[in-house]
Amino acid sequence: MSVLTTSRLGRTLWRKLGSVRLTVSLCLALAIDLAGGYFCLKDRAPLFAPLNEVGLAVWTRTYGRHDLFHTAWFFALLGLLAVLALNTFVCTTNRLAILLGKRSQTSAGRLLFRLAPHLMHYALILILTGYLASYLFARVLDTRVLVPGTSLTLPETSLQVAFHGFDPVYDRGERLPAFKDRVVDPRARLAVTGGDYKVEAILSINQPVWVAGYGIFLKDFTPRTRGGMNRRPRIDVTIRRDPGVRLYLAGIGLFTLGLGIYWTEWTFFKIRG
Repeated sequence: MSVLTTSRLGRTLWRKLGSVRLTVSLCLALAIDLAGGYFCLKDRAPLFAPLNEVGLAVWTRTYGRHDLFHTAWFFALLGLLAVLALNTFVCTTNRLAILLGKRSQTSAGRLLFRLAPHLMHYALILILTGYLASYLFARVLDTRVLVPGTSLTLPETSLQVAFHGFDPVYDRGERLPAFKDRVVDPRARLAVTGGDYKVEAILSINQPVWVAGYGIFLKDFTPRTRGGMNRRPRIDVTIRRDPGVRLYLAGIGLFTLGLGIYWTEWTFFKIRG
């Protein structure tokens, strides 16, 4: 009897989670919550800035918990997004089950094209899950300062990351003369060594270095102009171990695949047909 009751409750919960009414209600609730968040964020950005440095768990125990009047909207946002992800998963799975149930009546090519939007829905869920994993489980170390000849040790490893110097790219001033000779790409030279492991890498603003599951990110640097190169170079780096990266990269790949299939159908069948 309990098994039947549990099964019935499971089917009821699945049906309710896949309701279109729930989808509409969640979208309206998200709009209202984000509107309130706009006013809570206004002039209070420093309250939320540490999220990128310490992660969600630590931020919740400190900044978030002690100023609930201005942070409650954010926790509500997380809850609404979680339910929306479940709603999207159930709706997509239901549609996919119907589609696969009719596969004998549909050609393989047409079936593939109809799968495209469902792939993109699953991709969005993966991306949201990845970002949540990043905020919950990412390990963020304090900013480290390196000058040429100094190094740091990656936590829980024997790997040493040494800073050797810069190979900067300068602005030529062709478009904005005022920016001539400013560094546009610092290109810090790093060497990662430990045991038999030895790798040289270039660290830049949009080019982190990935080592043993850790990401090394350039936060700041000096000098910033050609004339300042007589000063001792310095880089400020942050180090993160982020388990969510693979999830949202997989989500981006899956979304791109779905979009490519949809574009192919639209280009070669709907437009030319």
